[in-house]
Amino acid sequence: MTDSQASFLKRLSTDAGEEFDATLSKAAASRRIDELLNRGKGGSAGSTPTRRPRKAVASRPAKAAREGGMSDAQSAYLREIADEEGGDFDPDLTKEEGARRIAELLVKQMARRSPTEPPF
Repeated sequence: MTDSQASFLKRLSTDAGEEFDATLSKAAASRRIDELLNRGKGGSAGSTPTRRPRKAVASRPAKAAREGGMSDAQSAYLREIADEEGGDFDPDLTKEEGARRIAELLVKQMARRSPTEPPF
């Protein structure tokens, strides 16, 4: 699995109270991520992941200012991959929230690629 998948899967596994398996392949890691994301939404392991509902934007500016908003580079990168993947872009995310959103979109992007397609 990629470093991004491993990081995201570690967080999801911890949140679910389950063990992280560092030996998974890219495809297996992608399936495991989908399974853990769906588990919290009442989905089954074989179902297609659903988009997480957006949090209210009205509460974000104060939180971003208090916890430190995304850097300009992070914001630009998130906007770029959100446009590519058809995801939402919220400029008022904190640095941590922005990093998580970037990881989610990268995992989505990697899962959609052919196993024979070069990574870059």
